[in-house]
Amino acid sequence: MTLPRLLIIGSMKAGTTTLFRDLLLNPAVFFPLDKEPESLCSDGVFTPAGRRAYEDLFARATPGQLCAEASTAYTKRPDFEGVAARAVRLLGGDIRVLYIVRDPVKRLVSQHRHELQVGRLECRPDVNDAVREQGRYLDYSRYAMQLEPWLEALGPERVRVVLFEQYVKARAPTIVAVSEFLGLEPAVGGLDEGRVFNKGDDRRVVRGPWRWFLHGRLYKRYLRPLLGGELRQRLHGVLLPKAAPVESALSPESEAWVRGELAPDIRRFAAMVDEHGLGLPAGGFGGWGMLGEGRSPRIGANSAEPGADTVLRAPGRHEPGAGPRTDQIQNTSGETR
Repeated sequence: MTLPRLLIIGSMKAGTTTLFRDLLLNPAVFFPLDKEPESLCSDGVFTPAGRRAYEDLFARATPGQLCAEASTAYTKRPDFEGVAARAVRLLGGDIRVLYIVRDPVKRLVSQHRHELQVGRLECRPDVNDAVREQGRYLDYSRYAMQLEPWLEALGPERVRVVLFEQYVKARAPTIVAVSEFLGLEPAVGGLDEGRVFNKGDDRRVVRGPWRWFLHGRLYKRYLRPLLGGELRQRLHGVLLPKAAPVESALSPESEAWVRGELAPDIRRFAAMVDEHGLGLPAGGFGGWGMLGEGRSPRIGANSAEPGADTVLRAPGRHEPGAGPRTDQIQNTSGETR
């Protein structure tokens, strides 16, 4: 039986694919071909069939590899509740969790643009209407609300936060810090710091025969496992057309309203990160201008390193210093988002 010991829980449109791809460079880490299985979103994972399907995702892992998955739905409350509790029930309380976040206003605009491109039917075409009428945009950017169940279920020593804006400026140091948190030897030799994955202007559309082929049994079961992620990405870039560009921008009035709605949660989030030293790597956190006067906590500056009894161990690791939609979009890792 093989199940994940690391969960990347989100947030949506905040760099999870880039973090996933950077960690995938480490031969000590195994991710399934389906980057976002979302198996822990329902109690179906506890049924014999559900558990078997989840285990099968990691069947190709070799002994000693750290199994991981990256499902942004794990921080999509209130649409999916109880995920952290399910994770502890199924995987145990000694797993590790990474939560990557970005400017919450930019994140929700990117989410809206993405939903327009994939053809989500209930998505309002004007983001200024959508943010007021459809609660998911604000909710998925309420980072404190999303993170609280994970801290309660696992404790702060098993949870870390990655700030996207700092991460893209210092990719290698961030991956080193993440690797140490996981008890792994860092692997950054092949890391391309100038490349960000799953950018909105590089999405690919799956239409017609390609949609049938890429979701068919022949490709998913037999061909896809033979192709590395980089080769799959290149093939998709050649064979699949780019998604049509979509305009999505908040008016100044709407942006001010959104920031006012999110500010209390972001202040709580900043306090949680600062109090528990959750940030990787350590550095300044300005709270995206939402913390008010005189407040600029330091992410990770007082981080207590995890004790030896909480380290994920495996051979070769060192002790750390601490149903597809119509007209779907392919992300740059080659999987459907």
